Amino acid sequence: MTDNSYHMKRTLAILVILISFLTNCNKPDFNYPQSKVWAHKVNDTISAREKSKKFAGLEFDALYSEYQEKIFVGHNPEDTANNLQIDEWFAHVENPSQKCFWIDLKNLDRHNAKAISEKLRDIKDKYNMNDNIFVESPDVKALKTIKKSGLRIILWTENPVWNDIDTATWIEHTKKKIKELSPDAISNEANMYGLLTENFPEQNIHLWQTPANFTETNVQFTKKLCNIASVKVVLVDYDEPIETEQNNLK
Repeated sequence: MTDNSYHMKRTLAILVILISFLTNCNKPDFNYPQSKVWAHKVNDTISAREKSKKFAGLEFDALYSEYQEKIFVGHNPEDTANNLQIDEWFAHVENPSQKCFWIDLKNLDRHNAKAISEKLRDIKDKYNMNDNIFVESPDVKALKTIKKSGLRIILWTENPVWNDIDTATWIEHTKKKIKELSPDAISNEANMYGLLTENFPEQNIHLWQTPANFTETNVQFTKKLCNIASVKVVLVDYDEPIETEQNNLK
């Protein structure tokens, strides 16, 4: 082999490695707001307007209509009858570029993921939002498409109790999904915090503490969750956020 051939092959190999690295590397860590307490199920314009004045982050449910090629705000398919489109919802949010959003996309799948990504990116551009939208789903393949579009993703992880799965099997399945996807965060209900923090300490964890009324017991549990470094978000049904001592731990 000549020197020129060797150097050409070596240069080509370095380029391949570099391209692979740039293609697969994760986005920089998200700069979470100081408050970990976000508003849950903000599924109407009145709540969007009022709670965006108080909370650093809002969570809402959404569904994609392939027939209409539109994203609607709502939890169930029949909610699309309200005709609340995601664009109108964001129009009622105060300073959307300064807030964070957790979108629970109920019917996201690999077939509609690209169309949804394009529409969400249009929303980001329209409201001058940069890096403050998280899309949640249990569908790994669909989330891969969302991630490639530049949006942040949350891997919804099932509760082993719901499906009568033993804990060891659940941990192994979840680890495989995380390895394949490298999500920005993983999510589950609040009582799963122990299993999540113990078995996935390197992951950002989003929890929903719902349904839960504003009581002293519930507030103390919220504070306990917020004091865990890897827990980045706790969704609540409270009318206002609460003060926590260590809600800005990274």
